[in-house]
Amino acid sequence: MEKMKERLAILSREREAAKRLLESAVDSLGFSVVVDEEFSYPALFEECARKVRTFIAFESLAFIVFAHDGLNMSLEFCDPSSGRPFFEKEMLPLVEDRTFAWAVDRNRPVIVTATDGRGQILLHSMTTQNRTMGMFMGYLGEDEADILDLSFAFLTVVLSAAAGLLQNAELYTVIRGLNSELSRKIERLEESERSLAEAMRARDIFLANVSHEIRTPLNGILGMATLLEDTSLDSRQADMVRILRDESSSLLRLINDLLDFSRIEAGKLSFEDASFDFPEFWNSIRDSFFPRARQKNLRFRMELRGEIPGTVSGDSLRIRQVFGNIIGNALKFTSKGEVSVLGEILPREEGLCVLQVDVRDTGIGISSEQAGRLFRPFVQGDPSTTRKYGGTGLGLVISKRLVEGMGGFISIEPGKEKGAHFRFCLPLKILAGKSREKDSTGGTVIGFPPGYSVLVVEDNETSRMVAVSLLEKIGVPEIEIAEDGAVAIEKLSSKRYDLVLMDIQMPVMDGLETIAAIRDSSSPVLDRQVPVAAMTANILPADREKYLRSGMTDYISKPVLPEDLVRLLLKNLGAENARTGDRDGGNEKTVFRKDILLNRMGGDEKLCERTIRLFVEDSLKLAGELAALLESGGLEEAKMKAHTLRGAAANVESREIMAAAAAVEEAAAAGKREKASSLMPAVFAARKRFLAEVADGEDASPKSTGEWKG
Repeated sequence: MEKMKERLAILSREREAAKRLLESAVDSLGFSVVVDEEFSYPALFEECARKVRTFIAFESLAFIVFAHDGLNMSLEFCDPSSGRPFFEKEMLPLVEDRTFAWAVDRNRPVIVTATDGRGQILLHSMTTQNRTMGMFMGYLGEDEADILDLSFAFLTVVLSAAAGLLQNAELYTVIRGLNSELSRKIERLEESERSLAEAMRARDIFLANVSHEIRTPLNGILGMATLLEDTSLDSRQADMVRILRDESSSLLRLINDLLDFSRIEAGKLSFEDASFDFPEFWNSIRDSFFPRARQKNLRFRMELRGEIPGTVSGDSLRIRQVFGNIIGNALKFTSKGEVSVLGEILPREEGLCVLQVDVRDTGIGISSEQAGRLFRPFVQGDPSTTRKYGGTGLGLVISKRLVEGMGGFISIEPGKEKGAHFRFCLPLKILAGKSREKDSTGGTVIGFPPGYSVLVVEDNETSRMVAVSLLEKIGVPEIEIAEDGAVAIEKLSSKRYDLVLMDIQMPVMDGLETIAAIRDSSSPVLDRQVPVAAMTANILPADREKYLRSGMTDYISKPVLPEDLVRLLLKNLGAENARTGDRDGGNEKTVFRKDILLNRMGGDEKLCERTIRLFVEDSLKLAGELAALLESGGLEEAKMKAHTLRGAAANVESREIMAAAAAVEEAAAAGKREKASSLMPAVFAARKRFLAEVADGEDASPKSTGEWKG
């Protein structure tokens, strides 16, 4: 019975010990240590030491942490701290005899005898699923036989949890380092972006300033050259003025290329959608390149095929810029032979068409290697051509961006023939209704109401003279000037004007200050809503927006071109005040304007005579074919034939034939065959008068003039 009681007491003590052990183990499963910026080895190991001592008695203990590469280790915590020398002394032989490595591989408690031969040291690795984070060393304060197996099991659990925290701390340190590096890189990137933005602003300011400084004198040069062309000049003087004008225009194109490229790179290039007369647009491009081709003794052909629309919608200025770059390059790189431009109207869905243009030349040609880099900025097909032919190398890349921006494409077509072949396609909207007639060479005459007045506010004497001369040439009834904004305010306070053309950079009171004073409700100006157009060499989009926000109603860039000034005046007056006409007063039935034709031909009398002779033959054929088509009822073909005759008449400055052919074209387009036929006698009569005018009556026979047989 005594033995039974003794046995029962032992079992009770073991049960209590196991109960305490389980309670300690449950408590040891969780750590209060958090892996964050404040995490530290001592905090983790201090809590870990407290937990392991609840189920195994240790006189002293230590935690050793392995480096990530496994080559180094460090004793990070010892309790009590006075035991550090003991553990440092015991570590060395255990490492040398590979006991440490053996304990790591076992991943469970290993008990060895201390070097003094009396005490025992417990070794246990701190291991996760991925790697060993360190080693636990404990100097036992009780006999190994008295330690329950469950205590060893829970020791493994606690040390594994500590190893997991160590690994998390290591990963956290790595992640924090990466985040810090990322933050530094982001800061450097933001700083680079700020520097880039500042550099782009500085570039824009530089371009604006340089553009302004160049455009102001260029405005005077181009303006005076334009005015000088209208004076009496001998052939040598006319050639010199033409060269002066062409070289100035080249400089202007160079500036515009640089500014356009700047806008493209900044993503600020915008496109307008406005209506324009397509046949007139095509003819004006053709006429503008004929003189350049003639100067180089090149054949130049520009043909248009397909069902040609009258009025279309798009950005005519940008399209003209593409034509200018592509055809200009063809002429520049061709020294002999020809340049041909073939346009074709390709129908698409209703209301839309595609203009496909093929430009071929017999020039220096382009290899496949050169073609691959041709659309890159500041690059020419052959770098050596830069010296010979000049240019920025921006024309094609700008053309590509413009064409793609308008929904089209441009390419270099392969070919075995000599020279180059470019093709570009552009979508256009076809607008219903008759296109507005306009003389592509004589210009638009504006019907100004009586007393219509313009105030030119400009401090530069040359620019002022050019603006006034152009306004006089257009026919503005009253023009006054002001040297600066202060003088303009005085004039506006004593008189009402229909339009103000205002420079921006002026002394005393600049354009922005002046417009603010005009729009001010307390201003003494008589008409605070007077239309004011900025007239400046600052042509960046941001400048234009700034001027419009400041109260300007419109904008015209320097150098001021006659056609831009006409558009501005027409917009100010309203379309009902515009009429098409001649420089001689708008008489649409002018028989022949030889002075204008001769001027357009660069003063070349022989070329002028050849052109007239060709028209005499061509017009007789066209008029005869037109009459036959009307007689047979082919109205659609008759409309096209009348359109061709009208364009040919415009080329030789015969407004009367042009007007008569236009009337037939309109009637044929409306399906009115009888009316179109009734207008044919006027066509033949106009042609007869034209022949009498150009030949002084020497070649006015029925055979040469043709007769209406309807």
